[in-house]
Amino acid sequence: MYTKCLITVLVFSQIVPPTHTIFSNALKKLKQKSKEAYKKKFGKDKTWHFLGFDLTEYPGTNEKYRQMNKEKWDDYYGCLEAQNTNLGRDFSVTPEAVQVVESSSIRLECKLCLSPEETMKIDSVEWYWAEIGSSKLVPVESTENILLSPSDRSLQIYNLRKQESGQYVCRIGKTQAPPYFLTVFEGDDEDLTEVHTAEAPTGPYSQKSESISGYNLVVDTEWTPWTSCNKCNQIGRRHRLGYCIVKYEENHARDVNPRNQTEEIETVNIPQQHYELLRIFKFGIPCKSHILPHSLKKLHHVTGRKNEIMSGYCKINCPEDKIFEVRDKNGNVIERANNSAGIYSVLQGIPSIQPSVERSLQYAEKGKKAILTCPGNLNSDVPVQWQIGSKKLVPELLVVESKGRIYISITDKIHIKETKLADTNIYSCWQHQDLAGTVRLVVEKRLSLDFSHHIMLFGAVLIFSIFLYVFVKAFFRRKAARNAT
Repeated sequence: MYTKCLITVLVFSQIVPPTHTIFSNALKKLKQKSKEAYKKKFGKDKTWHFLGFDLTEYPGTNEKYRQMNKEKWDDYYGCLEAQNTNLGRDFSVTPEAVQVVESSSIRLECKLCLSPEETMKIDSVEWYWAEIGSSKLVPVESTENILLSPSDRSLQIYNLRKQESGQYVCRIGKTQAPPYFLTVFEGDDEDLTEVHTAEAPTGPYSQKSESISGYNLVVDTEWTPWTSCNKCNQIGRRHRLGYCIVKYEENHARDVNPRNQTEEIETVNIPQQHYELLRIFKFGIPCKSHILPHSLKKLHHVTGRKNEIMSGYCKINCPEDKIFEVRDKNGNVIERANNSAGIYSVLQGIPSIQPSVERSLQYAEKGKKAILTCPGNLNSDVPVQWQIGSKKLVPELLVVESKGRIYISITDKIHIKETKLADTNIYSCWQHQDLAGTVRLVVEKRLSLDFSHHIMLFGAVLIFSIFLYVFVKAFFRRKAARNAT
């Protein structure tokens, strides 16, 4: 009997694990789920503990985590040292003035020094802005074209409009970063000078910096990064813009690029407070910025210097399709969704909202000039490609076929010098292979009556004289009639 009971207990112990084993397995599963939850919330950093803190903050005797901890704190103190250096003798932060052309994009970094203890609070970073003429900062509202980076909380604005000009600043708690002063201006192709890179065999090349003698001022060109390539797996185009800026350089002895000695000498009187403003903006102020003092805008060096644009060829590989797969416990694929084609699994949740396709209607008079601009943007700096139906408009062929009447400028705008009724059509603009916007152009034949101003003035005087003559004659006749009675 004892032997049977012993055998039964042994068999049962092999079938049913002990209680502490069940508890240990459950604890491991709980830790794993907690780690996955925190990785999903705080990023893909593998150093997060399942209780929600970074292991590198409490490294203990782990030499690897201790080194990572030291590097993070060194970066933090390096950031503080750089900020202290930029304060300069005036002990003031360095704001930045930037300008961009309408319909383009910009990325504003939140230049706050966060300690390793505060990095987990990066989601608390908030952006505020005030439009031109207002001193009240209000929170920046996220839209389909205004996005916050989840990694560093930088502010990314696409398809910019002039009404978005103003002051932008980021905050975390009571700490505030130096502000940005953004100016969005309407860029005309006539105001841009196309230049070539320094490696090109022929010019024109970018203008060199110029000093304004007697003013301690330097006029220079600030270049934006290259845009993304507009094609993949084949030769494409990209470009970048160079904006005119004004800098203050104390005791600037000689011209960097002296102009012709016969040129008109600057005689503009610049108040001292305008110099103080330039000292605060150590990186310079763009020539078309709304905060540039009016006295500086009168300088010939500023008014005579155009913004520049540089174009180049590029070739990149097409990105691979993003495939989301769901597998069972044996590793077999039970669901597959091609995210690149806009197909998502229900397990992925609701995808982010993509920018809508913008549509515009434009009227033009026959025989007049018309300019078509892409009204939409897919949150990308990729140059657009134009199509009419399924036919792609190649800039080089378009000029030849239209004999120069129609061309696509370097800023990707369609210029029609003299519109015809046959130009009425729907023009679509694309970024890579995705539709960004459409423009419906309607060319009308209008009846125009041209009058000479001299003839109109003579006619008005004549009509007024006739009324005056009739009035005076009637008045005197009435008076004569009364006297007769």
